[in-house]
Amino acid sequence: MQKVFVNGNSLAVTVPKALAQELDIKSGTKVVWEKVEKGLILTVPKSAKAPTEIDPQVAPLIKKISKKYSGVWQDLAKV
Repeated sequence: MQKVFVNGNSLAVTVPKALAQELDIKSGTKVVWEKVEKGLILTVPKSAKAPTEIDPQVAPLIKKISKKYSGVWQDLAKV
C-alpha cells in the first residue's frame, strides 16, 4: 500500500520499483489517471513503437533501401 504525500502544491503517490520496471515507467513517463466508481485507475498509454521495435517484415525492406541509397545517406550526412 502506498502513502499519499505533499509535493509542492500537489499530492503525489510513488510507483513501486517492481511495477515501474514491469510497466516501463521512468522519470518523465506520461500516465493517465481515470476516476472510477471505486477510486482511481492509473494507466500508462502505449506510444508508437520505439525505434528498436521494427516490424520483422519491414526490416528487410529497410536494409534493402539503406543499401541501395547508401551514397545518398552519406551525402545528406555532410549537409
